Amino acid sequence: MSSRLISTLTVPLFFIGAHCSIIFLLFPRAVLHTTKFGHWEPAAMYTLIEIILMVILLKGLNKSGDLDYADILLPLGRWISIVLLLPLVIYILMIGVLGIRGFAELMIIVFVVRSPLFSILILLSFITLLGSSIGPQGILRASTLISLLHLPALIFALVGCLVNSTFTNIFPLVNTNFDFLQHGKFLVPLFSICPFLLLGMLPPVIKVRMKPMLFTMIPITILYVVIIYIPILVYGINAATLLNFPLVTSIDTVNFTWTIFNRISLFYAVAVLAFVLLITSFALWSSAVLVRKMVPRWKESYIRPILCLLVFVGSAMIPNWSFYVKMYTIDIGFRIFVFLVIPIVVYIRGSFIQRAVRKKVFKNDA
Repeated sequence: MSSRLISTLTVPLFFIGAHCSIIFLLFPRAVLHTTKFGHWEPAAMYTLIEIILMVILLKGLNKSGDLDYADILLPLGRWISIVLLLPLVIYILMIGVLGIRGFAELMIIVFVVRSPLFSILILLSFITLLGSSIGPQGILRASTLISLLHLPALIFALVGCLVNSTFTNIFPLVNTNFDFLQHGKFLVPLFSICPFLLLGMLPPVIKVRMKPMLFTMIPITILYVVIIYIPILVYGINAATLLNFPLVTSIDTVNFTWTIFNRISLFYAVAVLAFVLLITSFALWSSAVLVRKMVPRWKESYIRPILCLLVFVGSAMIPNWSFYVKMYTIDIGFRIFVFLVIPIVVYIRGSFIQRAVRKKVFKNDA
């Protein structure tokens, strides 16, 4: 594989890995509760919403040049930039908190039933701190390697569920009423589109191109639909809706005696672990960079451990799985604010920056 091809695939593979770290645990359960049939429709809408927001964000970033969120928004003034950047930092840290806490639950289910949750959270937080310390280039290189190694294992685990599937459970396929748009449960799975926000930290590190990112949304959309329908095919819609971990439970029903591990859920769990550590490391690095640029006198080497401690404390304060699920309902308003305001402001600000650069070039030529 040539270095040029690897460079082209770096951001798309990172983007796919970011989605894999978020959607595999809670997304199927959340979507199953949005409607009684035709679940591919809300999944397609989430993808469409992410594409629209991503296009607005990338257009703004391209107009701005090689700038990240802080460089784009800080010139707006102290208070305006704080109003915009502080919620963004909090939300990025929440990605780390919910990622670590969610996977800790998965580890207890699949790997270490009797291990205390506290020790698992300490381990995951420490690995996240180490991962963030290698910097963005190291994280992106690691994401490429992790994706090439673990995406096949993840696909193998999903395809393995077909042996226990009843394909007639997929019907009815079309929901012409679109009743899922009429209640708030449709907004809960929107947490799955948050990886597009992380693209705003990449321009100083690597060029983010529009066309490859749009093509990347095709496999992500397929992945959305597949992980929703696997529990439906295995259990049926009524039973799948009652499960706390519909996808994990579906994968755990498969037993291939000819594999290295009898339970293919181990392949799934190891792959998701790699992606979770990847996204939480990048989230910790990103939030530390934003805080340092907001408060230049603070050193980034001190900021990262403090933020990592906040991530650990936040994840440890979640008392149980029910409260964890409830958090995705509580933060809907805050999430929508970040998702809508940040891309729009970046686009408007990018247009001003582009116009100012053109005027400067025109004056110099004159």
